[in-house]
Amino acid sequence: MLERKPPIRSTREDVAELADDINAFVIGLAERIDAIQDAELNRSSSELIALARQLALDADRLGYPGMAASAMAVHTAASDSKTDVTQAAIFDLTEIAQRIRQGHRGAA
Repeated sequence: MLERKPPIRSTREDVAELADDINAFVIGLAERIDAIQDAELNRSSSELIALARQLALDADRLGYPGMAASAMAVHTAASDSKTDVTQAAIFDLTEIAQRIRQGHRGAA
């Protein structure tokens, strides 16, 4: 039986100045993950590297250190041209994104 992992909330959710940015970040996550998956599928390593790096920076700034680390793992694996490692890192990143969306205050 698969263990369901808990939702992820921002460590900075109490910073009022970031509320709109966090909301926009979470709402845009699905599209960003899709773009990363598409770049990997299309073997566009430069695009994949750039998208993963920017996601890592944004996640770190907005209080999602686990996602930042996961996005950097995608960045590093893609930079090193490690296809299997890149695919596994993208899988992990996708799972983290789902958990963040579940933990967002507007989630149902």
